[in-house]
Amino acid sequence: MLIFFPQITSRNTYTFRIIFERILNTNVVFTTDIDIFLASDEPKMAYSSQRIETPIWLEASSLLFENSIEKKAIIPEKCEEVTLFFPSSTGSFRIDIAAVIFFLISRYEEYGKDNLVDKHGRFQCQNSVAYQLGWHRKLMVHRLALELAGVIKEHYPQFEYSLPKFEELSTHDVDIAYQYKGKTWWRWCAAIAKELMKFRIHSVKNYLKVALGKNIDDPFDNFEPENKSGKPIYFIPTAPFGKYDKNISPNSNAFKELINRLKNFSEIGIHPSYHSSRKTTLIEKEKKQLEVVLQTKVTKSRQHFLRFRFPTTFQALIQAGITDDYSLGWHDEVGFRASIAVPYPFFDLEKNEETALMLHPLAFMDGIFSKAEEPVVLSELEEEVKMLGGVLILLRHNSN
Repeated sequence: MLIFFPQITSRNTYTFRIIFERILNTNVVFTTDIDIFLASDEPKMAYSSQRIETPIWLEASSLLFENSIEKKAIIPEKCEEVTLFFPSSTGSFRIDIAAVIFFLISRYEEYGKDNLVDKHGRFQCQNSVAYQLGWHRKLMVHRLALELAGVIKEHYPQFEYSLPKFEELSTHDVDIAYQYKGKTWWRWCAAIAKELMKFRIHSVKNYLKVALGKNIDDPFDNFEPENKSGKPIYFIPTAPFGKYDKNISPNSNAFKELINRLKNFSEIGIHPSYHSSRKTTLIEKEKKQLEVVLQTKVTKSRQHFLRFRFPTTFQALIQAGITDDYSLGWHDEVGFRASIAVPYPFFDLEKNEETALMLHPLAFMDGIFSKAEEPVVLSELEEEVKMLGGVLILLRHNSN
């Protein structure tokens, strides 16, 4: 596929590579030479603000030719069954498809300094454009890419593309490894006192048995191989005990035994602590602690509480040697935070450049809905990803 730009920028090449290489699985070439473009007999399209006399011309808004981050007016545009934005008056489509896709995958809206956040400083799903327009559980990036592919196919029957393969990836956050095992004496004393106040005698007995070195069935000990293709991923925290970080110490025998169990049937990533999204130096420190126990490099990560900031958290992950992050999901809803379900490179809007950090979008986390509701919403997400291709990433907690 040949694409003409009046100017090649980091944003437009990034966006069209995502569309063609990661979603449509086909090659794309860019040119600023209008003579070469017009002379070509290959499938082609132009993306520019001024009309180009060619079968497929996308009228470009300014977004992909800018270097700065500016608040964008979201002007709704009804397009058949959905409402989108960045309207186009004369192009091949009623909207600037590329601008919409870049806005979504770059998480442009999350860079706003006046964004409303929850008590943990997290951007909420209900404040996203996708939620407000009613399609936060839809893969809008895939849908727009397919719509574009259909138009190309009409004009160039030789154009070939294919959808991503459907996969399901099971991931786990080990916020608290065990209910009883592996805790320090003072945590045992505090836990026993708390259980006595609530008259939970059975729990008190279990704490005492563990303190005496006896084996018990720990309700959080749900670490078993899964009957699925591909290894699950377990994200393990190593932060000191605190209000929001309650795992066992990485220096304890229980922690070391758990890591040795998990590495036999799963991949292991770091689960950076609650405060790491603000104090980003903690990410590298906590990662190194896990590497000491694991005795190998750690390259995968997911933020605790899904708490992160654009772009500083992701810049710190890159600095710490993380190559793959799995944090890009909603803490208060299910669905597709970036409207995409394939791994793709993080674009740093602050530096206006594509990075080597791969983002793996999360679709579903346990605990958001009741156990009765979960199968229904999970089926909805699964149907969407099976239809359009990609990876359905699920997050569960061993303690839930």
